[in-house]
Amino acid sequence: MLPLIGIDIGGTWTRVALVHDRTIVREVRHPTPKHTDAFLAALFAVIADLRAERTDVAAVGVSVTGPVSPFTGTLFAPPNNSGPLAGLDLGDRLRAETGLPVAVDRDTNCALIAEAAIGGAAGHANAIFATFSTGVGASVLLNGALLRGRDGTAGELGHMVQSFDGPLCGCGRRGCVEAFASGTAIAAASGFPDGAAAAHAAEAGDPKAQAAFALARESMASACADWVNAFNPEVIVIGGSVAQHNPEWVEHAQARVSDAFAPARDNVPVVLSTLGDHVSLLGAAILAESALS
Repeated sequence: MLPLIGIDIGGTWTRVALVHDRTIVREVRHPTPKHTDAFLAALFAVIADLRAERTDVAAVGVSVTGPVSPFTGTLFAPPNNSGPLAGLDLGDRLRAETGLPVAVDRDTNCALIAEAAIGGAAGHANAIFATFSTGVGASVLLNGALLRGRDGTAGELGHMVQSFDGPLCGCGRRGCVEAFASGTAIAAASGFPDGAAAAHAAEAGDPKAQAAFALARESMASACADWVNAFNPEVIVIGGSVAQHNPEWVEHAQARVSDAFAPARDNVPVVLSTLGDHVSLLGAAILAESALS
């Protein structure tokens, strides 16, 4: 297999990797510029550098915060990552710059692609990947195909409402899973600047921080039970920094899956991702394989 380039675009960092045989050979990381021209210039420069190293790169795959059209590669207005990305025809710009086949998809879809290929969902035709980090995102694999919907934006499970009068979410609604179980939500509920500070406070016994984490844990567990009812998966894979730092939450979610309907609730493992921080980056490279067909 020829080498591929995988790109993972986040609100803070953009990572670009040269990937061969689904293994990262070299990774370059730089801050995500806040203006479109600077964003594209930095991205194109890194790609050119990697292609100078391997002139036989076959395709490019991109993982980016949703919503995004996987059909055209056009980005919409992500609630957690707008700025230079809103409305950008990224797929077309990359094709014009590189002359290579390009595929673009939401970061959680890319993560699920990686999990289904080489991670916790391997061998399963029906699976859910959910990330609990700065925000909460998820994607669904049904009968071997990603759930996409009319515009390719289906699967935003982090924005399912759990309480109509709950905290305000970044999407503009109240009481979403993201408004309870994300690092941003935990920080807001506990009065700390970020999730890491809230975690340190909770470990030190701060009651407000501990309550915020307990509510986030319950939100994640309840969401998993809802997703079992809605999608009848064979496995749920959990990723993201919040979940990675609180692995016991996965056990709690596993217990709550028993609240779902039978037989959907039977034999549905809830597992922590083993691909860690590279899951969407690897998924982007595997996504690039689809651009070759």
